[in-house]
Amino acid sequence: MMDMQTLRNVLEHRVEISPVTGRPRFAAMHNDVLFYINQLGGSVKAAAVLGVFPADIEVWIDEHHVPQPFANRIHALTKAIVRSIQEPLTVVIGEASIWPPVRSLDIQRRLGLPPLAENGSTLLN
Repeated sequence: MMDMQTLRNVLEHRVEISPVTGRPRFAAMHNDVLFYINQLGGSVKAAAVLGVFPADIEVWIDEHHVPQPFANRIHALTKAIVRSIQEPLTVVIGEASIWPPVRSLDIQRRLGLPPLAENGSTLLN
């Protein structure tokens, strides 16, 4: 994973540390996943509606990616644009990794990226 200082140098005020997971994530104003999860009543209520654990929701927020079919369900409930909750508008490409990790298999194929590493990050080496 890319270090926080690198992310702040590149993204300035658009990145914050999640108070729940301690991981970097896009700040609320730049995080469509967080916006729509909040529309569903927050992580705990959204988890109950979607049938997942609240910790899963927090990872989706941190990584700005809601997997299928949950993205379709959030779209049905909130009218969220599926692409906006699966692909962040901004990514940081470092020497060895990309932040946030690219979880979508379609995007990995389209961009010629390797699958996720064991630690959950998109490594370039």
